[in-house]
Amino acid sequence: MASVLITGANERLSLETARQLVRAGHTVWLGSRDLGRGEAGTRPVQLDVTSDESVAAAAEAVAELDVLVNADLARETFEDTLACLARVLHAFLPLLERSSAPVVVNVSGQPASVSAAAVNMVTVQYAKAFPNVRINAVEPGAASVVRMAQIGQDGPTGGYFDADGPLPW
Repeated sequence: MASVLITGANERLSLETARQLVRAGHTVWLGSRDLGRGEAGTRPVQLDVTSDESVAAAAEAVAELDVLVNADLARETFEDTLACLARVLHAFLPLLERSSAPVVVNVSGQPASVSAAAVNMVTVQYAKAFPNVRINAVEPGAASVVRMAQIGQDGPTGGYFDADGPLPW
């Protein structure tokens, strides 16, 4: 089973995603600014996606990683969203590259928002830049995140999905 890190663990989406992945037998790290909220069967890790130092410390604390779920991307501005996405991905990329089936799931958000469009665009570019890592964007929802977190080495990359499958750009 996979080792999974979920950012934004204080949010309902992240907690439900963690529950489902733990039930499926995965090791789940919950990254959060507030370690007081957790979920049974998970491993908490202090993580503030807006802080380089916090992200670097979390990357050192997580021993191995197969799946990165960027669920804490809803920032106030377009620039903040992209900065957080890049900060987290680059910090955890060395761990992901050691995995036999690395996956990144970026929770995109409302389809009509500028930030969601930016997450989708950056997802495609990262998928091209790192062809050995399955990197996709998903609509918010535990079912879509869990589905894409478990796609494995032969799964799609550079796509946009919901719980039922691919979505058009």
